Amino acid sequence: MTTDDFIKELCNKAGIAFDGIYERGRKEGWLDAEDELFKDQAITRKNAARICHMYLLKNMKINDLDINGATALKDLYDCRVCANHIAQVYMRGIMNARNISRNGEFLWFDLNGEDDDLTNSEIIRRLLLVHVGDHVHQDMSRS
Repeated sequence: MTTDDFIKELCNKAGIAFDGIYERGRKEGWLDAEDELFKDQAITRKNAARICHMYLLKNMKINDLDINGATALKDLYDCRVCANHIAQVYMRGIMNARNISRNGEFLWFDLNGEDDDLTNSEIIRRLLLVHVGDHVHQDMSRS
């Protein structure tokens, strides 16, 4: 799924007009210029996490969780700019860890990895469930 497809699906499922979304999204603070610049490239997991987290903050007005539980992710701090975005979507169960074995260790987020279209659709579905009361269980990330 490209970045454009991801944002288009998010808009569609959230009932937001897609026309002009890049400019509006930047003004609202949940999209970055890179989203439009690289809209035809496959969306990485770290960029999906950033978009989802910023959408939670700016559009849904959902406060951040404590991220201590996300330190189980071996690569959480490989991108320091992305760390809170990744932790927030992981702790809420919006995006799962991957059981990738690296030196015998598991639970990697796989920042530069890509998900298939079905997984990206599920990420968007989970994101939009958070507004139901801001009570998505932190243990959802393990399911």
